[in-house]
Amino acid sequence: MRWLEVSSWVKYHFEHLRRWREYARAIARAARDLVPNARVYVIGGVAEDRTTVLSDIDILIIIPDTVSANRRRLYVDIMVRAMDLYGLPWDAPVELHIVGEGEARDYLEHSGRVIEID
Repeated sequence: MRWLEVSSWVKYHFEHLRRWREYARAIARAARDLVPNARVYVIGGVAEDRTTVLSDIDILIIIPDTVSANRRRLYVDIMVRAMDLYGLPWDAPVELHIVGEGEARDYLEHSGRVIEID
């Protein structure tokens, strides 16, 4: 890959990362459409203001322990809904972490900064 192509990709990727709030809101809306009591947070490098060219946007979705959902299917459903209804670009660098309330403690305790998404 030539330097100009790499440079263009880097700029394109960082533009996505700058839009993390917009993307997190789209994910939150889609998640709450499917699981009304879901809580949504941004964690990781983006939340801690330490993004790099290899960063993605880590979004923690906490679902009630009483919800018995196939998390892999829920991941896909949230992403598709966020794209179809809420304008999430198909190539947005987001990574969903869908956990129950009991598992959430580990994520929340080990994250340097956590940003709740309304």
